[in-house]
Amino acid sequence: MNTFSSAIAAAPTARAIAALAAARKFPLRITCLGEIRYREDDPVYGTYTVPRTVELAQCDSLDAAIASVERIAGQDRIVTGDDEAVDFEPRLFVVIDSEQCQVLAGEPSRHGIRWCEPVASDGEARLVVEKASKLRGEASFEAGWDNHSTARTLRFRASVLEGRLVHPDWRQAARVALLRAA
Repeated sequence: MNTFSSAIAAAPTARAIAALAAARKFPLRITCLGEIRYREDDPVYGTYTVPRTVELAQCDSLDAAIASVERIAGQDRIVTGDDEAVDFEPRLFVVIDSEQCQVLAGEPSRHGIRWCEPVASDGEARLVVEKASKLRGEASFEAGWDNHSTARTLRFRASVLEGRLVHPDWRQAARVALLRAA
């Protein structure tokens, strides 16, 4: 058997291995980073908020995850499973695979969801990490001066920026799925 016929015979095996590797990454989990609001013990003080990540759903495909996030983002209220909570304000939806790799992220908007564009390369990922780190440093500085609202806003901006940090295994698939969903 020559080299060419060996490569042809190995191609189905390579495709099967790739399919098995991809299959182990499912189901995809949809989580949401946001702020959950609680009532103070004394009603005079109103409510307070706490950052929280809530698991919302699981999907068997990237297209189903995108559709699910768009449906959830359009709801008036997101159920958190916390009976003590007054409400939950979503700030960033994140889709992750079974290996905890980020697949896609999107920020809720008035018109549904604004998807974070996946980085195109490892170099671009390093730039995003650098910018997000700088925002988190600014947030820390603001918190040190008791500017907690500004610090919270900066931290969420960093999180949205980090939403672009799609794992390399998912970058191309995420781009294609977003084009189909548009």
